[in-house]
Amino acid sequence: MGLMDFLNIRAPLKTIYDFGRSFLFEYETPRVVRMRSQKIGLIYRTIQMVLFSYLIGFVFIYSKGYQRFDYPGSSVLTKTKGILQRNLTDGTVQIWDSNDLVVPAQESDAFFIATNILFTDHQVQGVCPEDIQTGSIGIRCGNDSHCAAGIATLYGNGIKTGKCVKSTGTCEISGWCPTETDIAPESPILYGFDSVTVLVKNHIIFRKFNVKRRNILESFSQEYLLTCRFHPTRDPLCPVFALRDMVTHAGESLEEMAGGIIGFAIDWDCDLDYGEDNCLPNYSFRRLDNRYDKIAKGWNFRHTFYYYDADGKARRDLIKFWGIRFVFLVSGRAGKFYSVNFILHVGSSIGLFSCASVICEFLLALTRRSDLLRSTKFVYLEKIKENRRMSSLNSTTAVCNNLNGDVWGGRFNSHGCITSSRRHSLDSASESPPSVVRKDMAVQQENSISNPQGARNREWVYL
Repeated sequence: MGLMDFLNIRAPLKTIYDFGRSFLFEYETPRVVRMRSQKIGLIYRTIQMVLFSYLIGFVFIYSKGYQRFDYPGSSVLTKTKGILQRNLTDGTVQIWDSNDLVVPAQESDAFFIATNILFTDHQVQGVCPEDIQTGSIGIRCGNDSHCAAGIATLYGNGIKTGKCVKSTGTCEISGWCPTETDIAPESPILYGFDSVTVLVKNHIIFRKFNVKRRNILESFSQEYLLTCRFHPTRDPLCPVFALRDMVTHAGESLEEMAGGIIGFAIDWDCDLDYGEDNCLPNYSFRRLDNRYDKIAKGWNFRHTFYYYDADGKARRDLIKFWGIRFVFLVSGRAGKFYSVNFILHVGSSIGLFSCASVICEFLLALTRRSDLLRSTKFVYLEKIKENRRMSSLNSTTAVCNNLNGDVWGGRFNSHGCITSSRRHSLDSASESPPSVVRKDMAVQQENSISNPQGARNREWVYL
């Protein structure tokens, strides 16, 4: 192996050695440099105040970072009461109770109340012309050749028989007859909605805290439930809701709303540090569908009632319902003090205060005297013993220079300076200048360092 090869191998090894030595045998300690600057000081305190406001206002007051949270599991049941009326073509009035207008009787987290109906009664299995309002291709005809037998009418009501009904201009079908005339009413056919009320039973549980709550409080009496009606300010906890009030709180008019979907929001925002009794629901309403929809507007469905006539023939009444579907939107959060979250948020928030120092250091680095700042702030000590010795001399010299006048000719005082009962003026020709005194003092101090026994009654200052 040649000399050059040996040097090429030795160079990276020395680099690795130097890195390992610096990594294992060097220690960094912060050095505080206090400087007076109105601008930097004002910026520093302003940033600290902003961070402190964030810690108190957002982390603890608004977000409640000292708490542990859980979200509710929920179940909602409803009971509807009320009487509606419908005017028949013969001049009589038909009465609809809650069993008629709530279809189906129970839904999962929702309920429906009919406001409009399209009634097609006494249907029986037979043949009849197809409803021209279905709008399906192949319904209209001019002769029998346009109505192929055995083909179901698309979106229609039956199977084509192969005949064309000239009076209606549609194909004849086999199915439930007469067919429904699908024309949506422009205004509610049913009336008397002021009597309709809904009792809402909402049960929730916060599993982490094993807390169960319901919207019907223990303090409520049976008489109160019979007479109270929900109002956002007068009675915000009443679980009985008038139909008209719910639609009004959603920003709609019951007379103009033939059908639609309204969100029934129940929010449980609970701070369990104040007790479970303060965990109360908050109700609100909003319409979910768009009132300005032109196609497939609102909410509707069909329902049938089957029966047999006097001749034993099966018949049915077909009812198409338009109405308002209320969908429950249960949300909320329960919080309780948790020491781990409190410590974590305090620690992380305090760590943000270092941002103030980082920003100020960046601003100082942009100043013209940044080199002076770096030389003052960063000091590298190569050998700790030599620096201790030199710092002792420098500290003693600085102390002596700050005494009232230059003195010499006596013993060392507590600062390691030569003192005397007499003060001597530097103007005296027979006395040594102060530089000689400080030099002699330094020699005396070095001897004291090397001879600790001779340094009694003397106090040395080390960094």
